[in-house]
Amino acid sequence: MTTNPKSRIQNPKSAFTLVELLVVIAIIGVLVGLLLPAVQAAREAARRIQCANHLKQLALAMHNYHAAQNILPAGAYCADANNTYCESIYNCHNWFISLLPYVEQQAAYDLLDFKKRTRESPNREVILDWQLPTMMCPSDPHAGLTGHDRFSPSGCREGSHIAGTFSDRSMGASYLPSAGPVAPCNNRPCTSLSWSDMRNDQPGRRAGALAGGAPGLFAGGRTAYSFDHCRDGLSNTFLAGEALPSLYLHRMLFHSHYNVGTTHYPPNYHRILGVPNGPFTRGVGAGLGFKSEHPGGLHMAMADGSVHFISESIDYRTWVFLGDRASGEVVRLP
Repeated sequence: MTTNPKSRIQNPKSAFTLVELLVVIAIIGVLVGLLLPAVQAAREAARRIQCANHLKQLALAMHNYHAAQNILPAGAYCADANNTYCESIYNCHNWFISLLPYVEQQAAYDLLDFKKRTRESPNREVILDWQLPTMMCPSDPHAGLTGHDRFSPSGCREGSHIAGTFSDRSMGASYLPSAGPVAPCNNRPCTSLSWSDMRNDQPGRRAGALAGGAPGLFAGGRTAYSFDHCRDGLSNTFLAGEALPSLYLHRMLFHSHYNVGTTHYPPNYHRILGVPNGPFTRGVGAGLGFKSEHPGGLHMAMADGSVHFISESIDYRTWVFLGDRASGEVVRLP
């Protein structure tokens, strides 16, 4: 009996060698390394779109308020500057509280008592621990509820700033109205750091209790402006923009002190430490600028309601005068 020689041949077992396995792992690692930045970029693009939509909603709320009242909200409604320092600038109703009915928060607005300060009942119960997703930038991991312990070094008594105690929380401000090119000089006279016609009105402090005014469409105190005051054109003037609550003590949504933004400082100043002809510092005033966690720039809403992504490398002169409602300067969005 003969056997088929082919039956004696055994098929060798196929397997990866160690070198082949390492090569495959290396290739997979390279592919993941190439894909990860693309995925992160896609996620940031989605977050940017959502953030721009939030700012758009805020701009539309301001327009709807203006249509009903023929004027924009004042920055803060502190009635008496003759009180103590803390009492004259803190726990007053502010611009955002005025907008509540126009951001689909009529029920919350109806619960407030405008004859009382925000630290008093029933106002504090409305404000504390109330989170508003449409007022949060999704690119900022610190957006949302922020602890009031940030106020503990201020020298003003516990509960005097917004409401509650230092252990309570309320919303940080991810978006702010624009006061234009305001040089923050506290309570003393000062000269402009950059442009001779940049005004030195104060966005906070005494303007939080007085009608100090500002060159933009909002001021920190009781002065309010209408779109008729915007002589440079609604499409050429900032209305509101992004802010980072974690980088500045007073960046709180229901705050009545330093509660507007200034174009005196370049956009994303936390990443840019200076520009030509602008000797800026890291002082308290620097926190008043517009900032974001978006790479390369931030969103600003124009007075016509449109929202644009502004590069942090924008020409400084253009940036300054886009914030001024009536500078007479011919500047356009880049």
